Amino acid sequence: MKVLILNFFGVLIFFGLITCTNDPVTVADKTLVNTKWDLQSFEIIDVAESAIGSQGIIVIFMKDSSLEGKSKTIEGDLSVPGNSYGGVYKVGLDNSLSIKQTYTTLVGLPAGSRYTEYFQALQNASDYEIEGDKLRIFYDGGTKALNFKAE
Repeated sequence: MKVLILNFFGVLIFFGLITCTNDPVTVADKTLVNTKWDLQSFEIIDVAESAIGSQGIIVIFMKDSSLEGKSKTIEGDLSVPGNSYGGVYKVGLDNSLSIKQTYTTLVGLPAGSRYTEYFQALQNASDYEIEGDKLRIFYDGGTKALNFKAE
């Protein structure tokens, strides 16, 4: 009987340790990963929101902690090879978010594009939140946000 009880507690401890070491990407929010997010607007929290220059920029957070994305070319077509970028990201259980750029291209940006500002925002990301099909990435100390919609 004692052996049975000891084995039972041993199994409980083993599974508890496995649960504690799960990758935060899969624990924090499963909808962040493998979803195509389309940038809708740039926002200064409690001040203003602007969709100008946000059209045609997408990002996908991959399960392996990499991210990739692309934007429209001057012709405005996402199916034609245009700008692409990628990097690595890390999320915490508290929805903290850190993004490091590893590459980007700057092939003929459309007039009025805020592509460069977008990259700076990603590099300064601090947190994120998901409500339904909407993703907000906060940056600049939580005073600004990038607003996305799932495609």
